[in-house]
Amino acid sequence: MMGGMALPPSSKYLQRSADTVDDAERESLTQRLNAAFADGRITHDQYAEAMDVVYAARSLGDLVPVIEQLPAAADNTPAIVQQGNLPAGEVTQSRNLAPMGLAVAGVGVVLIAIIAILVAVLIF
Repeated sequence: MMGGMALPPSSKYLQRSADTVDDAERESLTQRLNAAFADGRITHDQYAEAMDVVYAARSLGDLVPVIEQLPAAADNTPAIVQQGNLPAGEVTQSRNLAPMGLAVAGVGVVLIAIIAILVAVLIF
């Protein structure tokens, strides 16, 4: 069919092969097949055959032929880590936090003054 790999023994499709296929499973496989077809990793005939199996399947075990033959995702996935220009061991460039500290201190002084005025008004 498509040229994938054998499932590991721990696969849910093998371990729970008698479980009923739910709509979420069908949708997930449909999306994967759509992506494989759109990327040119499977032909129209392979796509149609796999979709027939997905929508005829009653149990997870019925999906094994599709899962085993589904090609790997395209290699053009973006990298999750970008190259940086920082020295080794430095995660990010340090920031000057003094202005933020002064702002927090100023807000604290104003809040204490407001509380003091409220207490004075309520007590007297």
